[in-house]
Amino acid sequence: MKWWSVILALTTSQVPAGGQLLEKSKAVWVEQGLVRGKIYNMDGKHIQIFRGIPYAEPPIGDLRFKKPVKKGRWHHELSAVEYGPPCMQFMDFHRNDKFAKSNMKKETEDCLYLNVFSPYDNDDESKVFPILVWIHGGSFLAGSADTGIDMEVVARNIVQKGVAFVSINYRLGPLGFINYNEGDKLEGNFGVWDMVMALQWIQSNIKQFNGDPTRVTVMGESAGGAAASLLALSPRTQGLVHQAIVMSGSSMAGWAIHRHSTPSWSVDNLSAYLRCEKWINAEDAKEVIGEKAAESIRERLCKDQSGRISCLTADLNQQQKMDCLRKDLNFSSPIFRKVLSIELGVSKMVVDGDLVPSSGIDLVLTNARIPIMTGVARKEWAHKKALFYNMHRKGNLTRVEAEEAVYRIIDGSFHEGSSEKLSESTLMLIANATFVRYLEHPSKSYSTVRVVSDLQKVESDIEFVAPCQKEVSAYAEKSVPVYLYSFDYVPENPIYEEESKQYELFGEKPIISNKPFTGSIMHLFFSKGYSSNFEIKPFSKKDEMMAQVLTTMLTNFVKNGNPSTQRLVWPAYTQNDTAHVSINLPSSVVTGDLHWPDTQFWNTEAELISKYIAKDVENAIDPDADLTNEERVQLSAYRRSWYALWVLVIIISILLWSAVAYFAFRKSKNPRSKPYDNILLSN
Repeated sequence: MKWWSVILALTTSQVPAGGQLLEKSKAVWVEQGLVRGKIYNMDGKHIQIFRGIPYAEPPIGDLRFKKPVKKGRWHHELSAVEYGPPCMQFMDFHRNDKFAKSNMKKETEDCLYLNVFSPYDNDDESKVFPILVWIHGGSFLAGSADTGIDMEVVARNIVQKGVAFVSINYRLGPLGFINYNEGDKLEGNFGVWDMVMALQWIQSNIKQFNGDPTRVTVMGESAGGAAASLLALSPRTQGLVHQAIVMSGSSMAGWAIHRHSTPSWSVDNLSAYLRCEKWINAEDAKEVIGEKAAESIRERLCKDQSGRISCLTADLNQQQKMDCLRKDLNFSSPIFRKVLSIELGVSKMVVDGDLVPSSGIDLVLTNARIPIMTGVARKEWAHKKALFYNMHRKGNLTRVEAEEAVYRIIDGSFHEGSSEKLSESTLMLIANATFVRYLEHPSKSYSTVRVVSDLQKVESDIEFVAPCQKEVSAYAEKSVPVYLYSFDYVPENPIYEEESKQYELFGEKPIISNKPFTGSIMHLFFSKGYSSNFEIKPFSKKDEMMAQVLTTMLTNFVKNGNPSTQRLVWPAYTQNDTAHVSINLPSSVVTGDLHWPDTQFWNTEAELISKYIAKDVENAIDPDADLTNEERVQLSAYRRSWYALWVLVIIISILLWSAVAYFAFRKSKNPRSKPYDNILLSN
């Protein structure tokens, strides 16, 4: 029986040894009023749990697409025994989450809630404990404070080890990451501002829950890791955050903070789709929503949305567009939300000069100040299948096909992290170097299985490993403590996909992986082998041992600022001592940079090529970068027509001049046209 299910019994009677008991409820005062949660007795230790506490006003109505506003007072006792509703989801990553599935049905824009799990000492109710704040991942498009969270495992792995645990919701997709200019200031990052307000709430109220506001560690994975990375660096979080654990994500990554051109989630770009000036790519959409649904998706969406947003006219400035969308943009259609996200991609933070003062290595060198623990899995994209690369119908590829696949990754992933737009020739040169390094093979044969595996590694290194190493090196340059890891543990048993509905993107059969990938570390920390719809089956004793080692490392860092254990002294990464830890059974210290020499290739060689070629070509900026695929096709057709017209003009000109020359020549041969050379002149 799940230990929290005794909440239904409402009894204080004793239970047999090993059972769990709901002992009593507890009410505490916070700034906004009285909130009541529950205290549980688990294995002789007391744990208090408060769920669904609002930390900000509902971001709806006039507060929509704005920074969060501090929650006002309530004048009744607030029951905090259930999770608050998730924020509006823009992808289905967690729709069928093992732990959050029922709550996912309640998704809404009124979603700014947090949850507190903390130790409770009967003998000393004033005792306080360090705090771990969890920021969920999901591409800033999906997820919530309860996805992948097994309450019993959290209680055993975190709270019983003397750490208070807080998980938070934050706005996703355009609701949290639309951006627009207001005067000379760029407004955006609302989802990250939500995190800042939650941290402010923690500072003001966490003592009431036996948390220590002077020892706050933020922790996140994937997009949550990028957010934790940013929160450790933002000037706005000084005094709010004291340490950070960054898992499989970094603010250095191109997918985390927008670098150049028009942001995909800018109000101008979003409005162009809503007014059907740009069209959603049906080919991309059908991979997620199905071919039948995608056949008429563009016409249907444009018809529905254009009809609903009558105020969105062509003559509006950005502020007027925001006022219109704030009032009339309707996200009630799940299909609309998904296809829009497929078209526009991962929600990104933007450099606003305030919460996000800059991007890239300058962000770290200017703002690094608190210790971090960070790292990646051995192969972050190991769960991607051939279908993702559109190779599922082929057993073998030609070299040209493999080269084209590499170029698409360089253009779509590496380019995002560049400080400036690069020319096609630059990207092609980097793609060629990448192909030689990762895919070149003496046999000159390119099986789909091998190519997909190599492409997974290319993407992993570009999007996770290289940015992580870049961030760590910058921390070391600033002499700020940083602890680096590679999660290399491989479960004895396969990792199965647990989605109850199989989308075409994942194929008809469950995915099986035997490599550690993005989020796999969370299989062991928050649950017994489950994370993001993937689960280790069965969860073995070896997996349990790895979970205990990992849990000890993480909680030691939260409590002491150092993840070392009794069996492993974990050295800090410094400029003079470049070392990291391979988390495994047993764990070990590895000399050198993370996954060397791959990180050197991306952070040194590829960047040198980018800088050299960018200065050497006349068109380093791609004028077509902001166009959709359909617009590119149309522009290409227009250019071909234009070139053909010029060829025709040249041909006609040549013919005309030839005709003129011919008639001029004929005329010169006519006797009448000759000069009067038969006239004799005499003195």
